[in-house]
Amino acid sequence: MPISGDAIPLPSTTGSSPFANQDGPLYHAMISTDLSRLTAGLHPGRGQAIPDAADVLALPVEDVSFYNWRGELLSGWLAVNTPGAPLIILNHGTPGNRVSMISRAAFLYNHGFNVLLFDFQSYGKSQGEMSTLGMVESEDILAAISYAHSLPATMFSKIGVLGLSMGATAAVLAASRTTDILALVAESCPVDATMVTSDVPNEAAREADKLLVEQVYGVDITQARPIDVVHKLAGHTAIFFVNGDADTITPVTGMQALFDSAGAPKQYWIVPGAQHAQSFDVDTQEYIQRVDAFFDAYLG
Repeated sequence: MPISGDAIPLPSTTGSSPFANQDGPLYHAMISTDLSRLTAGLHPGRGQAIPDAADVLALPVEDVSFYNWRGELLSGWLAVNTPGAPLIILNHGTPGNRVSMISRAAFLYNHGFNVLLFDFQSYGKSQGEMSTLGMVESEDILAAISYAHSLPATMFSKIGVLGLSMGATAAVLAASRTTDILALVAESCPVDATMVTSDVPNEAAREADKLLVEQVYGVDITQARPIDVVHKLAGHTAIFFVNGDADTITPVTGMQALFDSAGAPKQYWIVPGAQHAQSFDVDTQEYIQRVDAFFDAYLG
């Protein structure tokens, strides 16, 4: 089953190199520091060790792999509860990999959903050069959907996505380019991924990231802005924003801006006391109840 929307890698819309501006922060920073330090946020590491599928006790997963549109081999796990049941694709944040999504995948599987967890390009066991804060990762999600639709057990499954932090950025970007994602949980989603200071600490780093990703992948990383595209989900992708009220990385004010920009169907939940990407850990039972109910409502 083909992916609806664009079926080619994201185009680049960057203009001249930042080095052309010798008054800019990147030019002066490059004189005194190393490019690798400026772009450290794009190299967070591959995350914790990936166990063998047989050693994952929370749910019965099997190893899978598929290629993204750039020819990089992505690695993941699939757990089929019931052939033809809705499939939830879980997308990790940065730093991290599929291991950080096991607990969420387990409750979804136990509720009756099929689940697919995979490592974004450059994370875990997947091929790739560096993080792109959600840009190329959004293509990975579309490739995952295409792969799922090639398998007999999930060929006709309705698709839901649960994205965490960078995974939420990638999921919103992906859903803006396809109608295949019917329901999306965006947890701790940035308004603009290049303005998350834990990954991109200043303007010099932002310009360096832009240059490096343009050179390696040919895309403009500054387009990793869910706020610009979330309105495109209206009418075909239900979205559920989840955010902790103690989150200083993607604060509640940003979630409110995303919610206001999104079209129906939409909903949100603010988790008291939860910091960034910690809503599941802080109020596990309420999280499970709300997320299961959301996917039930929109995936049938």
